[in-house]
Amino acid sequence: MNWLEALVKTHGIRSQNSADYLLKEGLPHRRLEPWRFTDLTALTNLEPLLLKKSGPVVHGQSPLFAPDVVRLTLDEGGGNFVLAQGSAAAPAGLRLDLENPAASKDLDSAWVFQLQNSIVGPSFNLVLGAAESLRLELCLNPTNSAALVNAKMQISLAEGASLELFVNIKGSTNSLVLLTLQATLGQGSSLLEAQNLIGAEGAVLLSGSEVNQAATSSYERTAVVHGWALARQEPRVVQNEGEAHTFLRDLAIAAENNICDLHSVVRFDGPNGRLEQLQKALVDDAGRSIFNGAVQVPKLAQGTDASQLSRHLLLSDRARVDSKPELAIVADDVRCSHGATISSLATDELFYMQSRGISRQQAVSLLKLGFCQQIINFLPPIAVSGCSLEAVLKP
Repeated sequence: MNWLEALVKTHGIRSQNSADYLLKEGLPHRRLEPWRFTDLTALTNLEPLLLKKSGPVVHGQSPLFAPDVVRLTLDEGGGNFVLAQGSAAAPAGLRLDLENPAASKDLDSAWVFQLQNSIVGPSFNLVLGAAESLRLELCLNPTNSAALVNAKMQISLAEGASLELFVNIKGSTNSLVLLTLQATLGQGSSLLEAQNLIGAEGAVLLSGSEVNQAATSSYERTAVVHGWALARQEPRVVQNEGEAHTFLRDLAIAAENNICDLHSVVRFDGPNGRLEQLQKALVDDAGRSIFNGAVQVPKLAQGTDASQLSRHLLLSDRARVDSKPELAIVADDVRCSHGATISSLATDELFYMQSRGISRQQAVSLLKLGFCQQIINFLPPIAVSGCSLEAVLKP
């Protein structure tokens, strides 16, 4: 029995089609372009037979967030979502299906999505009515090592609806966390998503999302990830009718031998769409950051305004960065730009601060924090308290 067979057969099958696909294809080969830079050693080092479901222990009201937040967590067995103690009451226009979640659908042939669809895990289906608003926190904090969490979210926002979603994950040692989001945004609706993804030694995160936007809708995603042996994220956004607005902001901190891998795709299927994407990574020790961002602008997407920027800060001679921004433009009336920079700490800035009585150690910490703060500033109030990076950014 190979590694994938052991994982799928040990932890059940959510979708037989996905399981058949995985067992036929096997692990992704580095000859495949999307996986060319990704080292899966941290994933295969996990023992499928030792992984076990785990849910967090919730002690009263969360001190981080306001009382108007609806909070979901896992039950003690880790198999189902439950409303956490102290959670706010759901609004009248909300339909939240926890006991009988919607049937899982195969998204496409992407390997990460197929793996998530193959393993049994908790899911919920959220439908928010027209002009309704909601603040929702999803808390996944395994309490034991070698934990397996496979969470799936399905979200549908009606016309004019507004959702603030905060995903708070703290992976435990040698754990495997799989996270999937499928979201459909109606006309004029907005989804403000923040992810605080904190890993631990040997832990692996595989995250994928599919967001479909109607005209005049807005989708904002801000994610902060650090501490994972391997963290691979695959956000995908399609503006189905054009005239929508998409913001993607990502911050990765890779130290020791950690790998932070971001593969994003944004496609415009209508005119006058807008994209603002900023990816930043701070890479130290033998850490590695990978960025592959694709923007697709077909002929029908006239008037598209898309900007993409990738910035990396290297703090070690052993650190490595692979950055590959992509623009595929067929339309001729567009304004699109992309850029990628890789730099180290500026010696003149360090000298300036030291000349004014700031120690070198403090100066390095301030420059690192300043580099990250541009992303942190975009986090919504619901998430800011959970994304403190002071301990991570110490020299």
